[in-house]
Amino acid sequence: MTEYGAVYKEQIVLDYMGNPLIEALPPILSSGEVVDALSKNEGQHDGERQLDPQYRLHCVQRLFRYFQPLEQHVDIEQRFSRCIRQGYLHRNPLAADYAAALVHGHKAIMSKQGYEALGAFRPTAAGFTIIGLSGVGKTSAVSNILAMYPQVIEHSRYHETPLILKQVVWLKLDCPHDGSVKGLCMSFFEAIDQAVGTNYFEANYSSRNTIDILMIRMAQAARLHCLGVLVIDEIQHLNMAKGGGQEKMLNFFVTLVNTIGVPVVLIGTNRAMSILQSEFRQARRGSGQGDLIWDRMKNDAGWDIFISSMWRNQWTQQPVLLTDVFKKALYDESQGIIDIAIKLYAMVQVRAIALGKETFTPSDFHNVAIERLGLVKPMLDALRSGDRKKIDMYGDIATVSMEDYYSAHSSVLEQKQPIPQKRNEISLSEKAILKLLELGVEPPKAKYLTGKVIAEHQEARDVVDVVRLAYRIFLAVSESGNLSGHDPGDLRDAAGYADMKADGVIDAESW
Repeated sequence: MTEYGAVYKEQIVLDYMGNPLIEALPPILSSGEVVDALSKNEGQHDGERQLDPQYRLHCVQRLFRYFQPLEQHVDIEQRFSRCIRQGYLHRNPLAADYAAALVHGHKAIMSKQGYEALGAFRPTAAGFTIIGLSGVGKTSAVSNILAMYPQVIEHSRYHETPLILKQVVWLKLDCPHDGSVKGLCMSFFEAIDQAVGTNYFEANYSSRNTIDILMIRMAQAARLHCLGVLVIDEIQHLNMAKGGGQEKMLNFFVTLVNTIGVPVVLIGTNRAMSILQSEFRQARRGSGQGDLIWDRMKNDAGWDIFISSMWRNQWTQQPVLLTDVFKKALYDESQGIIDIAIKLYAMVQVRAIALGKETFTPSDFHNVAIERLGLVKPMLDALRSGDRKKIDMYGDIATVSMEDYYSAHSSVLEQKQPIPQKRNEISLSEKAILKLLELGVEPPKAKYLTGKVIAEHQEARDVVDVVRLAYRIFLAVSESGNLSGHDPGDLRDAAGYADMKADGVIDAESW
């Protein structure tokens, strides 16, 4: 992980002055600056429509880097901006209580106490939760926003005060599939190791370490490296936790906030709603900046912005203009789920390019959806119905794979491509050699004569012509003696060499 040297910036907000952890962060951005920073849309470059099909199929992959910031993205960025800074307010490494807290945590670890022994802390930020259907863009949005912050900032001196510290601004983990608390702790240690080059994972990878011990060590590492925010994705996996693991992990999230002041951001699908509401304290802490329920896009101005910007990413030879019919067709088939909308737009282009149609119509979105979205059809039908009970039956939308679609249409493209000329020549050579072998010509001579004829007689593109010319030379050489001192089989020793040369069977310049 790239480390950034601390550059301290003058703060506008009075509360943030004099805190190196906050002053080293990137500046607070306006809404317009957030949109500019997050936008990713290279579009189609000049001349790419004229590239051969196999190259344009690679260009279509650019769609999957497309990111159009919308209102909710600006909202999330501002939430992160606030919670990271607010979380650092009472964690100033220059303050006396920072070192005291580290000493207290070390004593708790050495005495093998539970994480409850870390003591109380007045938290200044609690994080928030993001809940929504799979595919609406939660994870990609958060990942892009976190990428706006350096993950690790290395401090050496704050003005005239020595400060040796590697500040970890953010960590993002996936909740283990089995909802294991120990699995989450080990994922945390591994992420810290990757960020700052420590060996927490190896030091804690022992069956003798209880969950309580791992939790207190995790808390101590977060405090030591001044962790700014902990993001835990796929929180719905807590449904799989056994033996009270779900409640234990939720309580630990609250403890991180209460004892260390690290904001915790939880991300999950609709299945996570019951988990977060099952524990009042976690629901309260998770709502520190208000829960964000991320629904699919509506067919409104936001959808127009998203589709209009995405339409620049187009590589069919015939430009297809965006119309209201296209917007409606793509919305009907994707139901406003960003991941599905992008993949459908990519699929219709792959199909048009591979089949040689080089254009597409609104009905192609429907055809491709029937062809490739069978797995998610029940979920999309539930969304179309608007029936909350049916929608709740499908907490997650299954992912749509592009690789199988690419593979299928790449095979179609290969079948349509003309076989290169060189491949034809190899095939012709092999056929001629086989015929000469059948006529009793020895393999080395058959190969030599065939290559010679094909190289010198471009008009001989039929196997019969190549064999006739090669065999004629072979017979002439066989009937002659080698009186010139040339290598055996040299055509210059052949009877009738002069006649063959005059007839053009033999190239005068080469022989």
